[in-house]
Amino acid sequence: MPILGFGGLSVLDAHLLDTVARGLRSIKKIMIPLTVVVACVLNADAVTNLVRQATWLVVAVIVLIVVQAIADRLPQPRVKPVIVA
Repeated sequence: MPILGFGGLSVLDAHLLDTVARGLRSIKKIMIPLTVVVACVLNADAVTNLVRQATWLVVAVIVLIVVQAIADRLPQPRVKPVIVA
């Protein structure tokens, strides 16, 4: 005799993730438990450090782009070939 679960279905047939993730492809269903695990692992301090590092990364990339743009606009020195006698 089956043990009845949600909606009169057998507990073995009742998939909670199927009802929560209805309409999604089956490969995306793993995102729900993965999100729950990540939410439990990350705390406010970890998120603050992550945002701080991401901010410094963005600043470094912007500085490199600006330096590269300025270097392209500067006149390039003309180098005369060395003649060895």
